[in-house]
Amino acid sequence: MARLLICGTLAYDDIGYFDAPLHAGTRNVKLESLHRDFGGCAMNIAYNLAGLGHLSVPFVYAGDDYSAGYAHHVASHGISEAGIYRVPGTPSARGIVLTGADGVQFTAFYPGPSGTERWQRDLEELHSGEPFDAVIIAPDLAGKMVGCAARARRSALRIWCPGQYAELLERAEIEPVLEHCNLLVVNRHEWQALADRVGESRLRQRAQPTVITDGAGPVEVLPGTATGTGRAATVPVPAVAATDPTGCGDAFVAALADALLHGAELPSAAAAGIRLAARCLQCRGAQSHRVAD
Repeated sequence: MARLLICGTLAYDDIGYFDAPLHAGTRNVKLESLHRDFGGCAMNIAYNLAGLGHLSVPFVYAGDDYSAGYAHHVASHGISEAGIYRVPGTPSARGIVLTGADGVQFTAFYPGPSGTERWQRDLEELHSGEPFDAVIIAPDLAGKMVGCAARARRSALRIWCPGQYAELLERAEIEPVLEHCNLLVVNRHEWQALADRVGESRLRQRAQPTVITDGAGPVEVLPGTATGTGRAATVPVPAVAATDPTGCGDAFVAALADALLHGAELPSAAAAGIRLAARCLQCRGAQSHRVAD
């Protein structure tokens, strides 16, 4: 069992589905269904890692609505509460996710309490004990991602998955996290957002490896130049019946990290990520699928 710190957010997801494709020009949709689920990328990753048998410690802030329901869910799935800090007088983060018939999603995200005045102190507290075997920097405000990545240097595995924040970052914010982390995991849209800011050649020639997902398309693995070994690879994604893509990327990251901690090569680890993402894809919500047999 490894000990992993996952920096990011705790949120509630309001997920709506409608029976039409989501196009760039879509302005109005009639929802066929709407439900609320537990979410937040850090919490989604922690849920999957705990299901894979690890001690997952999310570093997140929760508002007044971190109710007994979410707290019970966390405890019942073996997720550590050591890094879940409550901030009174504010609601938790909220993801408003609209999913079209083609599986394409539009997400509006309210970041909730950021811990701006206290996160550095809280992060030091979490790092004051036994070292973490791995640190995952999930989507969060730029300053926190940079700070968490810099503080993670003692951990052997340091993964950055910027998610929806990729298109909001400036080059001066991206470069430090790339320097401190030794694996970048993005989807194709996020890759392009980073490339627009730092240059695609810079990303492709970086010393550390990169994994690029592309929905139902193959996963691209760029080995990085630090080791001087390995070649770029593509890992196929088998077709599966899709129910809800919410949280699939987080499931992918968790299984990828688990496989790497068990000594797998990067393409094999990506294949493990694909398998767990497929399980998530076949369930509604990001924290309702069965992680392990």
